[in-house]
Formats: sequence, C-alpha cells, structure tokens
Amino acid sequence: MRRLEKIPVDQLRIGMYVRELDKPWEESSFMFQGLDIKTQQDILAVQAECQHVFVDYADYQVSNPEPSKRSAPGTPVAAPSLQIEDEYSDAREVHTLAEETVQRMFEEIRLGGQIDAGKVKSAVSSTVESILRNPDASIWLTRLKAKDEHTAQHSLNVAALSIVMARGMGMSTKEMEDLGVCAMLHDVGKTSLPTELINKPGPLSEEEWALMHKHPKFGRDILMSTQSVFSGAADVAYSHHERPDGKGYPRGLTADEIPLYAQIVSIAEAYDTITTKQIYREARSPSEALHILYGERGKQFDEDLVIKFIDSIGIFPPGSIVEMTNGEVGIVLSNTTDKLKPRVIILLDKNKDASMQRVVDLSQLQPDPSGVPYQIKTTLRDGEYGIVVEDFQRAGLRIG
Repeated sequence: MRRLEKIPVDQLRIGMYVRELDKPWEESSFMFQGLDIKTQQDILAVQAECQHVFVDYADYQVSNPEPSKRSAPGTPVAAPSLQIEDEYSDAREVHTLAEETVQRMFEEIRLGGQIDAGKVKSAVSSTVESILRNPDASIWLTRLKAKDEHTAQHSLNVAALSIVMARGMGMSTKEMEDLGVCAMLHDVGKTSLPTELINKPGPLSEEEWALMHKHPKFGRDILMSTQSVFSGAADVAYSHHERPDGKGYPRGLTADEIPLYAQIVSIAEAYDTITTKQIYREARSPSEALHILYGERGKQFDEDLVIKFIDSIGIFPPGSIVEMTNGEVGIVLSNTTDKLKPRVIILLDKNKDASMQRVVDLSQLQPDPSGVPYQIKTTLRDGEYGIVVEDFQRAGLRIG
C-alpha cells in the first residue's frame, strides 16, 4: 500500500523515493517525475529547489551513502572556530587590504609592470585564514559589489568563493592557498585589453568579442613569464572559460580536459557575475544564481562540483535577503549550523515597516503551536523593500 508523507527536505535520506515536490515537476529542473534518492548529491539537488517533498515510504530502502567521485583529498571540514560577529571585522579588514593589493597590481601590470607574487600569496593566505575561522564572514563580503565585474573586487570575490568551496570539499590549507592564487589571478589577462573594451557600456561587436576571448591566452602568457607564482595559475587563467560540454573558449576543451581548479573558479566566477548588476540586466539574488548554476550542471559546469558549491555556501548564502512566512524581511547572517535553517537578522516587520533589529536562529526555534512554521518563504533581490545589502554592510555589522 502506498503511503505518502510530507517531510522537510533536511529529513531526506538515501534510499527514499520522492513522489511529489512542493511545486509542479515541470517547474523544477528534474527531467522526470519521481526521484530515487541514491546519493548525497541527489539530496542536495532537491534541497536546492524545495522546502518540502512527499516521500513514498513503500519504496523506502535504507542504503549506505555513495562517496563522491570528485571529492578532493584532504582533511574533514572543521567547524568554524569563531561566530560571524567575531570574525566579521577582521574579515572585512583582510578583504579591503587584499582588494587594494589586487587593484594596484592590475594597474601596474597594465602599465608594463610585473606581478608581485609575494603580495598575492600574502593576500590569499590571510583570506584562507579568515575563511577557516568562519567562512560566512567572507561570503557576506562577496555581496559588496562594484559597478562592473572586471575589477579587483570581482577577482577577490571569486577567490573567496573558490576557497570557501575548497574548504567544503575538504582540501588542505596548501591546496586552498594554491587555488586562491589561481582564482585571484584568473582574469589577469584582461589587463592586456583596452580599458574602453572592458568598460564598454553596451553590447560588444563580433570583433570586440573575438578580442575579449583572447584574455585567457593573455593571462596564461603573463603568468608563465612570472616567477614564484603557483604553476597551476597559468592553466586556470587559460582554462576558466572552458566548459564540460565543449562549448567554452579558447580551445573548446571537454570535461576531463579542464583542470579541477579551473572548473572550481569558473563556477565561483559565474556566481559572482550573476549576482552583480550588469549594464544589460539587474543583479540576480543568490538563490536565483544557484538555480541557474544548478540548471547548467553537466553542460556549462561539472555536475558534482555545482552540488559541492551549493553545499559549501548554502541554499541561503549569507547576505541573502529573505522574506519569512509571517511577512517579516531580513538578511541571512550565517548558516554554518544548518544550511536550511540559518540565522537571520530581521529588519522589517510583517507590514514591511522598519523594526527593531533582532537575530533569529531558525535551527533553534520550537514548532509554532498554531502549526504554521516560522521559516524562510522566499528570497528577494537586492533593493526590494528598500533593503540594499551593501548599504547595510558598509554601515557595519552590528547585531545582538
């Protein structure tokens, strides 16, 4: 006899059969109706799109988790040693100094100077140390956005997101530092392009796109001529626009031909670009960006790595603007304890009026006697209801 039970997605287990979602199947990215939960990746895929599902217990068979084929070597992920409130100030200082370092370096390279490998390593090392103490603070800071994506800020955001992902994959500190150097320098080839092309306020012509597509090779050449920089950085600069389906550039490489670090950087770069306002479109919310990445898994991005990225930064990444089930609006503060039940700083009441700021830990709430759960209902784009994450950040993180 069939027995369907509605469960929150954080209760999904390997061996379960998902008969129904909390929305029509055709509105999801799943190709077929009905889903066998066979791996941890299947669980994360459902968690990326749904709040609850309907499980058919008649088909439930307990099984052991399948290890991921793309897990990187390294130690297990350690719990954060500091709360975000304690790490935020130091992380912001690290972020600012690193951004200034990269900005000066890019300007010097554009004028014919050389990469200062020591300064790059120092900036990356400080970023890794901060992320190891608490990754949420650095994810928060990637919500600071410049007017365009071709900046030191973009390079630093991509580095931070790549390192956070590496931490989630269990990479060693040395691997995180090497990956961070690759990510911070992935777009160095753009220093060889005309600034008017980089900052053009409109669509590029065919000739301009052809020139833009040369920046990976320019970056490789710059890094191959630089001493004391991690050797893999040149490969990442050359390959970060390659795609598993062979439709990337400049060489049209396919999945197994693209270096792992380049694939990680490409995901982090896409996420930061999607969540940044462009001349031709508004910035998307973090959740919208994750949905886009998930939809491109196996095509533009490695399927397992997309899942690992989502798992690393969370379904509701720090800095996400969210609306609660009772109408209140706030910003996700941290999610290191429970990715689906983060800590949220409430800014607006149910009438969308400014309220006394308070922090709610959704993982610690008791069930509401009325039976209506107090949880995140939806995510919002930056600027909705007058909430601009950058303004809130620049004013300083004052909570508690």
